[in-house]
Amino acid sequence: MAQPHRGAAVETGFLRAASDRVVWLEKRIAGAFVAAIFCLLIANVVTRMLSIPVIWIDELAVHFMIVGAFFGASIAIREREHIAVTLLRDALRGPGRTVLVVGVDLMVILFIGALAVILWRWFDPLGILAAESRAAYAAATFNFLYDEPTTTIGIRKVWFWLVLPVFCSTALLHASANLTGTLCAVREDA
Repeated sequence: MAQPHRGAAVETGFLRAASDRVVWLEKRIAGAFVAAIFCLLIANVVTRMLSIPVIWIDELAVHFMIVGAFFGASIAIREREHIAVTLLRDALRGPGRTVLVVGVDLMVILFIGALAVILWRWFDPLGILAAESRAAYAAATFNFLYDEPTTTIGIRKVWFWLVLPVFCSTALLHASANLTGTLCAVREDA
């Protein structure tokens, strides 16, 4: 069985179509963040040249880079373009290769599932909703996620950290579509 790849003609229905639509949007969002980072860095150079540095530009560029990287990581999962050692996969043929590809897809899904559990516990949406206030929540749980401000921008970091549940959701969609595509290709070959 040939490994499914970007542009494979395997029809996997709703899951693949949803993944296609999401990755289309993610590419535009990631591109917008890259453009914003470029503009911020140019503004930083200009303001420093004029001896009026704007300190928060550096921090905003770093946060935008992190957010953009998570969108890029989700896209890479969909396209199967993450850095990988493919020596074993390239050496295998037929059923062995298929088992390896399915195993890798399952491991990615398990990793994203573990990340989802960690994020659920960290963001604790039920706990924050039940608390009287953010300060009361932080005092009771020692979870300062919702109160911790950025150093120079002055807004709460949670607004940038929200990319994590978004990444988790989109990466799970893409990994599931990849697994489904692999299994459908196996079924068609059988």
